[in-house]
Amino acid sequence: MDATAPPAPDEDDLDAPGLPDRLVRKAETAVLGRTSRILCVVERCTDEHNYSAVLRTAEALGVQHVWLVDPVVREADGGLGAGGDSEDVSADARQQRAPKGGGRGRKRLAHGSDWRDAHKLFARRAQEFTSIREFPDAASCVAALRADGRTIWATDLSQRAVPLTERALRAATGAPNGTSVVPERLAIVFGTESVGCTETIFAAADLRVYLPLRGFADSLNLSVAAALVMHELFHLCPEAVGATAPAERDALRAKWFTQLAAARALSGAEEKRRSWIERTLAKRGDAANSQETRAPGGAAEPTTVLNPSDASDDASLARELEALLEKRASLARAAAAPHVANPPKPLRDMRRSDEHREAFVGHRTRMRNAEHWAGMPAMGGTGTEAGPP
Repeated sequence: MDATAPPAPDEDDLDAPGLPDRLVRKAETAVLGRTSRILCVVERCTDEHNYSAVLRTAEALGVQHVWLVDPVVREADGGLGAGGDSEDVSADARQQRAPKGGGRGRKRLAHGSDWRDAHKLFARRAQEFTSIREFPDAASCVAALRADGRTIWATDLSQRAVPLTERALRAATGAPNGTSVVPERLAIVFGTESVGCTETIFAAADLRVYLPLRGFADSLNLSVAAALVMHELFHLCPEAVGATAPAERDALRAKWFTQLAAARALSGAEEKRRSWIERTLAKRGDAANSQETRAPGGAAEPTTVLNPSDASDDASLARELEALLEKRASLARAAAAPHVANPPKPLRDMRRSDEHREAFVGHRTRMRNAEHWAGMPAMGGTGTEAGPP
């Protein structure tokens, strides 16, 4: 037997149905793979799919921290010509606009929670497992990066940028041979594809970098560029994988383990009751708000009249909901505590077993493609699990 050969993997090293502590072991695997060495900054992204895709990619690669600079153009950043989005972002446009395709609802140009929540499915709930900070402008983001001890690299298509290759980066940074060309605390900044980063970011950047391309296309979609650049950074600096301080790891364990336990803390009946109360209160709140809306001429717009008994019942429902949420949180903390104190064995990797795979599409899409997708593993998943694991 070869003494240098790696030990044979245990049978329980991979995800499998019925695996004890399956979800918490997957969460521990993600905790150990998280990095704080690389921080991703997205400046003025106004496209919700790009925004969601960057979050999803960062989470998948283990980049824990994503910072966002509000896409609303502000004087501190030099106005639209200094690197804002190519869209019209006048004072009126800063408020709200209809989403692409004429869909229902409206979205903000800024990163409001309503803007994010509409695309949780696309991001696969990555925002729940990523540490996100938002800034009103690039200047305040730069100040925070400096306070966090970050070296700033700005992605740039100009000829002043340095290729993301080890040789070019070593020459540009003076990193000695045998050391990593990726700084100990790096912030990599992405602007929009149309005009790139703002002058505020460029003025603060320690280095401008670009991903070498080989075709006639000289730029990539923001989310694609972010994915390739972050992946290349891990290729240049494999030691960045899992580069997180012990205290931050413990904090992630406490948050994620409790989060996973909360989804199963209440009984089925209690969980249904909690969900019904939240929907009911939200519906009544929307109806109450609509009654206060006035048309330009001062006349009240047609609304559904609330039943007074419903309104009087709101306080009672709110108290019941608060009690259920408090119970769920208490049970979740108790269930997670032993795993936080004594973390479980991680899995070899995060791939799902075929039994847990599912098609991340809507019901109608599944039905339209039922014949073509018949027999594929992703069509057999139950889709009943809570969250990405």
